[in-house]
Amino acid sequence: MRSSTLVLVILTMTASATFVYDEVLAKEEAALSFAAYCPTSSINNWKVGYVSGNYPDIQNPKVFENIIQGTKGYIAYNPNINYKAITIVFRGSSNIQNWLDNIQFDKVNYNDACQCQVHKGFLEAFKSLQPDLDTLFTKYRNMYPNAKIHVTGHSLGAAMATLYATQLAIAGNTVQLTTFGLPRVGDEAFYNYFSSFTKLQHFRVVHEKDAVPHVPPQSFGFNHVDREIWYHRNSYTVCQLDEDPNCSDSVLIPSVADHSFYMGWSSSVDC
Repeated sequence: MRSSTLVLVILTMTASATFVYDEVLAKEEAALSFAAYCPTSSINNWKVGYVSGNYPDIQNPKVFENIIQGTKGYIAYNPNINYKAITIVFRGSSNIQNWLDNIQFDKVNYNDACQCQVHKGFLEAFKSLQPDLDTLFTKYRNMYPNAKIHVTGHSLGAAMATLYATQLAIAGNTVQLTTFGLPRVGDEAFYNYFSSFTKLQHFRVVHEKDAVPHVPPQSFGFNHVDREIWYHRNSYTVCQLDEDPNCSDSVLIPSVADHSFYMGWSSSVDC
């Protein structure tokens, strides 16, 4: 791990000592993330095939969408007694190969407090949804004032989820972020900024040789955020902080096919 300050070292050591991976939660969040690929009416009525069959109790799902930008997600309440959470889900790209072929590596400033940069396209995608989402989140916070906050997404949706979870953490909220096939969102300064929020816990799940976590490249000044959970050869590893060379960074030939399957769920989920 690369740390620019002693304070960050102390924070990350503390986080390492207290980190606990919840695989049951991750499996449920994977299902909810892949449900985001379903049509709007299916999500709003919670008739999303095997996902709603396995998780029938999801309440009040409501899609938010920017048709012009092609971005989408939904918010819902998860009454599971272990979570009781407002869950915000971001959808990924509908054509991953086309998305990978056309991805750019431009960075833009994130905010004045951070003094860091994030991927321009990811930030623009998130901002296309932010106005409607902020309104919905306030509404759901009033409806469920004691609920936890979960944020999740797959692929491009994982990148938008990361930016939204950071926004919520900036506002002082406690947030559980669970991402699947997350690309690198920002630079090392963003990594440091993200890591400074002790109320923000992140499971960054990577499946086998998934190609998307390898972009944008580190050589272009991008850096992953913690904490990677690498599923490899029918087991998983809770990786070290940052870019662990013994986890998915060790993959020499990434696979686009591995991006479409996570924890028993697929982006071609039956809706």
